[in-house]
Amino acid sequence: MEDELQKSAIEDQIANFGQTPSQIFRKKHPRRGPPIPIAHPLYFAPGSINLTSIICSTRHQPSGIVYVGMLDSSIVLVNQGLTLSVKMWLTTQLQSGGNFTFSGSQDPFFGVGADILSPRNVGSPLAESFELGSQCFTTMQTPSENFLITCGNWENSFQVIALNDGRVVQSIRQHRDVVSCVAVTTDGSILATGSYDTTVMVWEVIRARAPEKRVRNMQIEAPRKDYVIVETPFHILCGHDDIITCLYVSVELDIVISGSKDGTCVFHTLREGRYVRSLCHPSGSALSKLAASRHGRIVLYGDDDLSLHLFSINGKHLASSESNGRLNCLELSACGQFLVCGGDQGQIVVRSMNSLEVVRRYSGVGKIITSLAVTPEECFLAGTKDGCLLVYSIENRRTSLPRNVKSKASITG
Repeated sequence: MEDELQKSAIEDQIANFGQTPSQIFRKKHPRRGPPIPIAHPLYFAPGSINLTSIICSTRHQPSGIVYVGMLDSSIVLVNQGLTLSVKMWLTTQLQSGGNFTFSGSQDPFFGVGADILSPRNVGSPLAESFELGSQCFTTMQTPSENFLITCGNWENSFQVIALNDGRVVQSIRQHRDVVSCVAVTTDGSILATGSYDTTVMVWEVIRARAPEKRVRNMQIEAPRKDYVIVETPFHILCGHDDIITCLYVSVELDIVISGSKDGTCVFHTLREGRYVRSLCHPSGSALSKLAASRHGRIVLYGDDDLSLHLFSINGKHLASSESNGRLNCLELSACGQFLVCGGDQGQIVVRSMNSLEVVRRYSGVGKIITSLAVTPEECFLAGTKDGCLLVYSIENRRTSLPRNVKSKASITG
């Protein structure tokens, strides 16, 4: 090298940074795979969620699934004939590495496993002309056991059913008419019930034992009874003129929200039971469904005008949107930013909780969706009128089935 300045610069570079090899790799660098969202797929990549399996009923005359609930790694199913079954929710434990991963060994998998509780009939006979829906059920978790709360029976009570064996643990009758809907807080500490008698009762959830009873002149002790819910409500809330159709209760927001056939939505404080405000459906229609997020956004839906209306917790009307068909279920995503809807139009529609704009539509293969649950991983479990369970999850693109060939299994519940 004749140029002394360039020679000196190269020598300094070698001395400080080392000499660059002529070849770094002997093999070609592996091709980068497609990005697979791990956390919040609805937010980052809603297109990665697809219908991955259809689980059909094997019963001779299948009935519609009216309730789908998630509790830990269990799926709780109740059909139109009040048959309860609990199945395992299968997930792949993914390593934490941000919102996206490019490692082929971490491909996600989600699916429905074997029965934890085999199908069995639960609950009492329904009241005359009572329309069973997802608002009649809710799951509740205590430190020792998991439960299903049911209502709508002819004796004006609601029942607490243990999910480990399907037995009725407690039946409470305080309402003067049929109990039409139930709701529980996210921490499982408070239960609210609405009734045909136009009132809302708020109950404390406990796990205490009743005082011991001794038979006179005998040393034998009567068996103790386990109480899951205190049998006297600590609030009885009024303000409606017709049947209570939907409920929401939150410890974080200190609020109980009730919707009614009279077209009003009434707010009470949870701690004191104090009346806060009332909202009216913009067209005066009866309220059928209610969804509320921890961020203070409330969505009202009425079957009469088939429209969705978004309000703030302070009562301000924010947006309205047509549902383009009857909706049978409204659920929120785990983050509370998306509203997931299903109904007679045979598809699942995801909307923004900020504007009600449609984010994504997912085909329901022409089946009427009667119940819906959103898992913590933002997968969808949809129950249909013909007794099938549709599973929408992050699709494993390396091993997934073709789009027109979906896996089918059987469900006996």
